[in-house]
Formats: sequence, structure tokens, C-alpha cells
Amino acid sequence: MLIMLMGLSACSSDSDIELEPVVSSQGKIIPQVACLVTPYEEDGTTKGNVADVEYIPTGLTKAWSIPSGYSAYDNGKKSIGIAFTRDGYVPDMGTFFYVNEKWRTSVENIEDATYYLYGYIPHLPAIRYSIKDLNPIIDDDSNGETVAEHDGYSRGAVMKLENIPSVMSNDLCVVIGAKDGTGKETVEGLRRGDFSFKAVPTSNEEPRNFVFLLFDHLYAALRVRIKVQGEYDMLRTIKLKSLELSTLVEEEVSKDHTDIIINLAATDGSSSPIQDITYVERGEKIGSGDKEGIEFWASETAEGETLTTSFKSFTGYFMPKDITTFAVTSVYDVYDKKGNLLRKDCKATNTIRLSKIIPYFPGVQRGWKYGINMTVGPTYLNVLSEPDLEDPTMVVN
Repeated sequence: MLIMLMGLSACSSDSDIELEPVVSSQGKIIPQVACLVTPYEEDGTTKGNVADVEYIPTGLTKAWSIPSGYSAYDNGKKSIGIAFTRDGYVPDMGTFFYVNEKWRTSVENIEDATYYLYGYIPHLPAIRYSIKDLNPIIDDDSNGETVAEHDGYSRGAVMKLENIPSVMSNDLCVVIGAKDGTGKETVEGLRRGDFSFKAVPTSNEEPRNFVFLLFDHLYAALRVRIKVQGEYDMLRTIKLKSLELSTLVEEEVSKDHTDIIINLAATDGSSSPIQDITYVERGEKIGSGDKEGIEFWASETAEGETLTTSFKSFTGYFMPKDITTFAVTSVYDVYDKKGNLLRKDCKATNTIRLSKIIPYFPGVQRGWKYGINMTVGPTYLNVLSEPDLEDPTMVVN
């Protein structure tokens, strides 16, 4: 079985176990969350704004207009790692999570106050995250001597994410803006660079905190489109079971986990609050286990996804730093057209070196989506089924 590269263009469960609303010192905090994300770039150019797109935020009831330049986060019910911060206070760390058709938070002791929210999506149980202030505020007395030093979360923060899979099935993003809404469909002043959120505790089950979050991408995306060659599709049925990805820096295979340090600064909205990102690889090399790479897509059924002569798309996300090469492994079963299983759990790996395909390749960048088109076709039919052995008939004219 040959999977041919046709072209390329630029561009786990994460549920938490805490399922009950948390009671703070002044009552319950019951958030309703809407997650918006910047669009990916393809071919190095943005696809434009998405203003006035109708969207029903997860857990909310009515449609509203998304801010220009953002779109709804795919699968907006993913858990969110979140830090409630205030100047001069130790951050309250926890999550927003969606259960029983409602948003909840595991953050305790939220008070009636203005916080600065820093976080990421999706939160996975194995990911560790921490935060510290970016710009300490130092008060001086009239003699120029320092009298107090305060955490300056209103001015920015440094977030550290540890033990993140280097390849993921979900879009890894960081919060670049937060705001409390005035209702389920309304929010004022939501923009990047402003992380302020006014919490309103309540003692009943009615939502009192409408949390609107803006995200930007930490990883790059790989979209794999696969179809079956027309003539081969007449003879065989291909059922795709999973896709695995290995990333390489030149000839060196990447490690399977990554730590990320993100410097965030409050801005006026004209520039990104992401000041700097550092990626640090850790763990074993990808493919050192029983798989060729890290699985980023798997069929929902044991039989697999039937491929046709039309392209089907599958998307994964990966740590972008210094990556020059993809190795995509497809796992599939082969059937004849009468439904006989001929070959089970076949594997085909295609290695794509981007610098040989993209002219003036600038290097992989976060927030870009890279597309690969592949066509399934035979080198030869090396397994025959019984229907293939039927004697042809001869017609005499």
C-alpha cells in the first residue's frame, strides 16, 4: 500500500474529578464561559476577520456577534486551567470545567473583587501549571527607599506549563484577554491585553458570572487530507483507524513532552500580550514506545473511518519550535468490495521535509496551519481475495 504525498500548503480525556460547585467565603461562584480564539494563518496570510458570525457560546442560550478577528474555540466544552490573580495576593489556581450542561469552577475562596485571569485550554490532568507576576510594582517613600513590593498581576504574568504532550488532538491555547459579561450574550470591553474580571459571588444556582475569554495559539496545526485513488477504490475499501505524528528537527526526532514558559503583559489592545514564548523539550523521543508517533486522531468506531475518492480532513497540533520535518503514520484495514478483511492494522509512514516543499521556508510557526494532501493507491495487489480469483467469462460473437 502506497500513500502518496500530493502537496502541502502553509498555514484524552480532559475532564476533572471535581464536579460540585465550590462555596467561597461569600457564596457560590457559578461561571458561564465563552471561549474565542484567533484564526489560524494559512499560506502565511490571515483569512480575514470573522465579525458578525452567529455563535451560541457553550452553556449559554442565545447567539451573539463574535469580536472581529476571533472565532469560536472548537469543542468549547474543554476544561480550562485558570488562575485568579490579584495584586498583592497569592494566585488561586484551578479550572473551569463543564459537567451536566453547566460550567463549574474548582477555584476556592473567590471574593467579591476584581481579578486578573490567566489560563490555557485544554487542561489535562497530567499538565502542571504555575504563574508569577511579570512586573513587580515597587513603592518608594519620599527618600527613595523601597517600602513595599507588590505582585503586579494587573501588569502581566509569567505562566509555566509543564509536561504537555508534544503532539495533541486538541488546539493548545493561552488566554490573552478576559472580561466579565453583563449578561449571557453581552460583554463590554473584551479585548486582548486586558485580563481584568469582576467576580460576583452568589448564594443560589443562577449564573452570576459571565466569563468571556480570548485565546491565542501556542502550537501549530497539521491538517492531513486523505482520499483513495479512483481505480483502486473500485477494488478495495480502506478504513482508517488512526493517525500518528512524529516531528523532527532535521534528522533528530523530537521528544514526546514539552514545557512552555509564556510571558504575558497587559497592553492597550494594539499589540499582542504575548511578549515571549520558550519551549523546552522533555521525556523520551517520539516513537520510542509501541507507536510510530503520537496519536492525534483515532476513529470513533473499532472498524475505522471509511475513506472515499473525496478528501477527508484530520487535524492535529504540535510543538512548533525548530520543526523541519513531519512523519505521518496511518493505521488502516483493507477490505475487498464484498466486505472481506484482507489486511488488518496496516501501517504506512510518509516523511515530509518542509524545506524541500515550501520555497523560502521560514520555519514552522505557532498559529500556522500546514496542510498535506495524500492519496491512497496500490504499488500492486499483493493480497488477493476469493472474488479476485473468479474465472473470467468468454463471449463468442
